[in-house]
Amino acid sequence: MGNSTDNQKDVLNEELEDEIEDEVEEEVAEQIAEIANSMSKKKPPKTFWMKLQTGIMMVAALMISAGQFNDTKEIFTSSYEGILANFTNTIEYELIEKIHVGSSIEHIKSLVGEPHAIKRSKLNDAVRFFYYSKGKYNLTLIASEERLVGYTIYTQEDDFAPQLPFSESHDIKPLGSNNLLTSHKKTGVYSYDIGNLVYYIESQNLGKQQMFLTLIRGYVEYGAIPNVEVSGIDNKAKLAKEIALLDEKATFSESEEELEQVLNQVRKLVYPNFYAVTELEPAIISEALLTRYEYQMFTNS
Repeated sequence: MGNSTDNQKDVLNEELEDEIEDEVEEEVAEQIAEIANSMSKKKPPKTFWMKLQTGIMMVAALMISAGQFNDTKEIFTSSYEGILANFTNTIEYELIEKIHVGSSIEHIKSLVGEPHAIKRSKLNDAVRFFYYSKGKYNLTLIASEERLVGYTIYTQEDDFAPQLPFSESHDIKPLGSNNLLTSHKKTGVYSYDIGNLVYYIESQNLGKQQMFLTLIRGYVEYGAIPNVEVSGIDNKAKLAKEIALLDEKATFSESEEELEQVLNQVRKLVYPNFYAVTELEPAIISEALLTRYEYQMFTNS
């Protein structure tokens, strides 16, 4: 009688293991297909995905047969996220989309973690800057009275091009898709420097529908260029030269037309690698930028 019961248990366990194994194989196949479909760049050949799928299935089946279903689930989840991070920008883009001006700063910290560095604004004593290095991009949170009042993002990899906020209602394409002259015909309030940091940024008021928030886009020297067609040392050197010329004309030229010509040339060269959203004045965003020396200290710490 005892042997009959044991045999029934063995049969049930085998059936359960087979059912779980089939489910895991199906889930792995679906997730890998999703990863493949989500990739817009960095696309490995089909043989890569076939080998990856076979390998994961074999490991999952072996671990299930050993009674380690929970471990299998954890490893699969970790592997899936690792694949996404290595071959796509999906995880990073999804995180950025969760950052909203007006949110509790503690809520945003629960998403992005604790900052690597903190500074207090000299323009507004109630404002603090929280700096993060996130691998493919760097993030700055701007907080006042425990609220997020602005944030900035600049790229660290050439193919990292997040969708800009409010793009649907303002016909705004991903970061770096177009130069400033093409993407925003009217020059907004602009700011630049050629001393402690080479940068050029300009603002666009988003209007009543977006609570009068300001979108700021531009170029910072320590960011990568999302548009691979214009990335490179030569383009950066040319842009630095034009920004220096803009500074010269803004300081000494008495001709508005001459200044506008140089300004348009700068805007033509700038394929943004930086953007910010804020409810504060654009000067706060300029202040939030790390100097060249501060950036070196920040990235080496």
